[in-house]
Amino acid sequence: MNIDTALNVLYQRQISSREQLLKEMLRVKMTLKKLQEKLDIKNDKEKLFQLMKKTTEDELGFFPADRDDFFDIFEALRKIDLIDFALEIYKNDRMGMVISPMHLTHYISDRISSLKPRKILITEAEKHLSGLRDLIDGFQDAEFILTTQYKPMHILLQLSFGDKRNATIRFESIYTICLQDNNFDYIYSLPDFGHKADDISRKFLTKDSDGIAIENMLTHLNESGTLDIIVPAKITFATMGYEKLRTYIVDNFHVDSIYILPEGTFRPVTAIKTYLLSISTKRKAKVEIGMFEPNKKVVEVKDRKSIPTNEFLSHEDWRIELLLADDDEHIQRFKNSNIQKVKLKDVAEVFRGKSILKKDTSLGNISILNISNIENGEIDYRDMDTIDEEERKVKRYELMTDDVVLSCRGTAIKSAVFAKQDKIIIASANLIVIRTKEKVKGEFIKIFFESPVGLAIIKSFQRGTTIMNINYSDIMEMEIPLLPFDKQQEIINQYQVELEVYKETIKKAESRWSNIKDGLYNQLIGQEH
Repeated sequence: MNIDTALNVLYQRQISSREQLLKEMLRVKMTLKKLQEKLDIKNDKEKLFQLMKKTTEDELGFFPADRDDFFDIFEALRKIDLIDFALEIYKNDRMGMVISPMHLTHYISDRISSLKPRKILITEAEKHLSGLRDLIDGFQDAEFILTTQYKPMHILLQLSFGDKRNATIRFESIYTICLQDNNFDYIYSLPDFGHKADDISRKFLTKDSDGIAIENMLTHLNESGTLDIIVPAKITFATMGYEKLRTYIVDNFHVDSIYILPEGTFRPVTAIKTYLLSISTKRKAKVEIGMFEPNKKVVEVKDRKSIPTNEFLSHEDWRIELLLADDDEHIQRFKNSNIQKVKLKDVAEVFRGKSILKKDTSLGNISILNISNIENGEIDYRDMDTIDEEERKVKRYELMTDDVVLSCRGTAIKSAVFAKQDKIIIASANLIVIRTKEKVKGEFIKIFFESPVGLAIIKSFQRGTTIMNINYSDIMEMEIPLLPFDKQQEIINQYQVELEVYKETIKKAESRWSNIKDGLYNQLIGQEH
């Protein structure tokens, strides 16, 4: 019986959620394992039912149907591979468990072959079910420790790997004190992204699960150990404790490599940009950076670049997009220029617009500036959405003259400068607002944003992949050139003059082309122009 047919047996009995499906599969496998000692009752429905209840209900709860149902489910599932079944039911789970693709497991296999570790830790091993069996079987001389913090997954791992002499299953969370007195030659981890840990029994540098996992796992490396961990993009540039985490890493360990993972690696659960970060206890002369590119069932590194460790450490953060773009003459010129540079947070107030659902828009007194109202670097103030709201409740989001707005969602980077209108306009949550102070003009910031260097820097703060996701707290850390006020105004004036020339030229060209087309079309119907 194939998996689809077996699933239909469960669906017919209103067992349909992934958690229910997995639980009943585990119930069958636990019963089957116990049954090996009592083969004579396999075809006795009553004895089989009682054996199931005795064997499974303490851990899995009551069986939700009768003995005939269990017998049918048992027959449908007993020959189905447990790991294949789990992979099938979780493969399109948009809201649940991340499943790492097979090509990443192959890459980890190559890493183990190269590093030759004796003691290996794979955390939250249920995320690596694709290829995990081959990985453990392929390195019989290595000792594998597999962890999980979920009871059903602990049972699954015990049933699948508990009888392997080189594998041990641990029921522990990597977001708190764990694996005490255990150090490893190699650790591979795919932590949860951006979740707040519920039970933190020690103080960590960051509050999010991904940062906690890095810090926690580093304490379990032995004197020559290596940690390979998949992390969200924010790890490389964010503040809120992540800057302290980066300092902790470079002070006590060595960043071996940072590779950008392919877009959509962990879809459908998440589309955020992710990296494979490799950290070791031994100092090395260089740091490898690059991008992973899937090639059938393996991954290859493209745009690979080796950077001297001292040069890598000279940067405030680890935005490797900029490091990979070092050959770009514009970025090189900006980085090496003597022009004074300043962070946006030092010359502007930066905040995100107000979250407004489409269903909440109505005829009202407050207009909403959305990304769709920005085209070609300018704001179209016509046909804006509105809401009916008290002014005092939206005052903090009200836009003022010279405010710069920058898209932080969507598929394209857009920026514009706001000019005061005869109505109250607030920014939507898809926009970041940069409200300048006395040292810099909004129009000057906008011009820098749309420059090749500005765009490259903005993209380096990107947390998403195809769909843009930029956090206002990250943009606050962006460096911009700080020119004298009169020089800023000179650049702005020249920009605006040339923009008007450009618009007028385009307008005349479009008018001429329209007239020519009309003349040609008239000739087609016998009417001279």
